[in-house]
Amino acid sequence: MRRFVPTLFALALLATGCGDRSLILTVNVLSFLDPAQVSAGYSAPGGLPAVTADMVDQTVNLLQGVDDVTDISSATLDIAATLDNQTGTATGSLLFYAVPSDTLSPFASVPIASIPISLTPGTITNVSTRVSSLALAEALVSDRARIGIRISLDTSATPALQSVQGTETLTQLLATVVTKKKI
Repeated sequence: MRRFVPTLFALALLATGCGDRSLILTVNVLSFLDPAQVSAGYSAPGGLPAVTADMVDQTVNLLQGVDDVTDISSATLDIAATLDNQTGTATGSLLFYAVPSDTLSPFASVPIASIPISLTPGTITNVSTRVSSLALAEALVSDRARIGIRISLDTSATPALQSVQGTETLTQLLATVVTKKKI
């Protein structure tokens, strides 16, 4: 058995020297969020063409030094959510933001993902998408990232004295970043 351990170690070292020297980071962003932000209620007054509700605004600590030793090749984000709408009718978007610094508001940047939503009373709506984004990669290889989720709604179809209300639950936020060793 003692002979087997050094041989296994040598094979592992040899294997790390082969290939295209990619570092693949899979980040379950959902696991970094406060549980109270994974599922949250929304309420928007009716009769308005543009209403926003910020559901998540949180800083997450990531691996230090990744951006110092690697170049970004690609990044993808799989995002999914369930919207359980109780009252009112609206259309709009579920927006995902990420910035590489906790000093900036994520909502001051361009959204990384925008998923169209359509809400009707008493209906559960499931939405999902996959996006590729260099901005996502830059945020996730930094030491800290600030994540934001926003719902943007057009509530014009709901009378002014009523509201659009429900619960938004994030079911997936999975990011994959592929980097290469800096030469």
